[in-house]
Amino acid sequence: MYRTISTLCLVGAVIFILASLPLTVTIFGDSLLIEWSIIYDKTLAYFNGVLSGESFTYTEGKDRTQHFFADVPSHFMTSFLYLLVAALIAISLSLVLSIWVSLTKKEWVKDVIGFLSVIPDFIMIIFLQLVVVYIYEEYGVAVSRVATKSSEEPAVLLPLIVMILIPLIYLIRNLSERTFDVMGEDYILNAKAKGIRRLPIIFNHVIRNVLPFLKADLHKILAIMMSNLFIVEYLFNINGLSAFIFNNYSYQFNLTVNTLIALMVVYMLLYLCLTLFIRFLERIFAND
Repeated sequence: MYRTISTLCLVGAVIFILASLPLTVTIFGDSLLIEWSIIYDKTLAYFNGVLSGESFTYTEGKDRTQHFFADVPSHFMTSFLYLLVAALIAISLSLVLSIWVSLTKKEWVKDVIGFLSVIPDFIMIIFLQLVVVYIYEEYGVAVSRVATKSSEEPAVLLPLIVMILIPLIYLIRNLSERTFDVMGEDYILNAKAKGIRRLPIIFNHVIRNVLPFLKADLHKILAIMMSNLFIVEYLFNINGLSAFIFNNYSYQFNLTVNTLIALMVVYMLLYLCLTLFIRFLERIFAND
């Protein structure tokens, strides 16, 4: 409990520091001035405005005042659902593909995975959008929406593909190595010597011993996905939490803090959901 509280306090402090940094820098002619006191002033002003509700209001456009809690639910659920669905699919696929990669003797498969791992996410997004546009212009087939037009016409397929591929590639590279190590353990070799077929060995022994490594990588997986969320939502025009930062007339400290806190809550909920999902998988593949 103490560790959890300490971590939350540290994350909260980092949020206020990050939100204040753009305001600390001032340029006078050829000189650069950094006023660190602004961090304290802005943080103190935020807490002073919590009870009055002033800290939860923001300006949209030039003079339109909005309340954060009135607007955040739909944005929150949009970001959360994209991340949750992508993470669940990526984890499920990684268990299957990592086993295949560890067993296959085709080196080109590993080369393709290595190549995909070095492609920046925004390049991947632009490439997929160009492919969809090309197919539509050449064959008249609308494979997917390249961007969200409105809440009634959201882009779903392409954003999910990008958000799945990025953690999936990371998981395949890591779990395939772990799977290869597990396949060389004595109990696996003993099962093979007894004539047990490969599929029962994978289901009864390999997957259950790979899942702990997957659980240990959850924070890294979520960090990768959260870091790419802003780019995905911006390039696909998704009305998620990043819209509070990208679509405003000027930089607003309180809005940035509230958005980062909302993203922290998304992170915590995702971690809880994925932990429960992995526990569910552990019960399915338990061999007791």
